[in-house]
Amino acid sequence: MGTAVVFGALFFWIERTSKQPMLNLALFSNRRFRFASISTLLSFVALYAIVFLAPFYLLFVLHFSILKVGLALIASPLATMFVAPVSGAMSDRFGTRVFAVVGMCIAAAGLYLMSGLNASDNAWDVVWRLVVIGIGLGMFQSPNNSEIMGSVPPWHLGIASGIIAAMRNVGMVLGIAIAGAVLYNLAPFAATAEPGSFSPSEMQEFLRGLHWAFISGAALAATAALTSLLAIDRKKQGAKAEGPSSSN
Repeated sequence: MGTAVVFGALFFWIERTSKQPMLNLALFSNRRFRFASISTLLSFVALYAIVFLAPFYLLFVLHFSILKVGLALIASPLATMFVAPVSGAMSDRFGTRVFAVVGMCIAAAGLYLMSGLNASDNAWDVVWRLVVIGIGLGMFQSPNNSEIMGSVPPWHLGIASGIIAAMRNVGMVLGIAIAGAVLYNLAPFAATAEPGSFSPSEMQEFLRGLHWAFISGAALAATAALTSLLAIDRKKQGAKAEGPSSSN
C-alpha cells in the first residue's frame, strides 16, 4: 500500500510536468469528462457487487448447480445487450444525460431489490431483479461513454478511450473488494463455507451480509446517477442561456 501511494504520487507528478504526458490530467478539468468518468467507475463498482455476490446466493442459499448459476446470471448481460443499442441511438437524438441518470437510478433500484432476497425465494425472483439491473446498465453505458468521448477534442480520443477502460477495470476490482469486505465482515465463515453447510443461524447471518453488501452497491449506483446529473458543461449551458437575451 505504501509503495502504491509513493509511486502513484510520482506518476501524477510526472504526468503533470511532462510535455507529452501519457495521461493528460488536464482532461479532468473538463466537468463533463470528470463526472462522466467517475460515473463509469462507480457503475462498474456497483455491477461487480452483483457479479461477485449473486453466485454465492445461488449456490449457498438456493443450492443451484454451477450450470444453473451461469444460466441465471445471463439475465443481466442479455438485458444490457438489447437495451444498450437502443439507448445509445436515442441518446444521440435526445441527449445523453437523461438516459445516464435514469439508467443508474434503475440499476440502483435493482440492487436494492436484490437486498430483499431471502431463503424462500426461487430462480425467477433472482432473474427478474437481474433483468432490472441489466436494463439500467444498458440505458447508462452507451450514453455515458458517448458523453466522455464527446467532451474531449479529437486528438485526445485515444486517451479518453483508455481512461474509460481504466475506470472500468478499477471499478471491477473495487466492486469485488467492497462487496467482499461487507459480506465477510458480517459473515466471516462464508469465506471457507461449502454449499449446504450453513446452520439456520449462519444462513440468517449470511443473508444479512448479502443484504448490506447489495445495499452498498445500490448506494454506489445512486451516487453514479448523481455524478451523471452533474456531468454538464456549465460554460456551455451559460452560453446557451445568454444567447437569446443577447440577441434580443
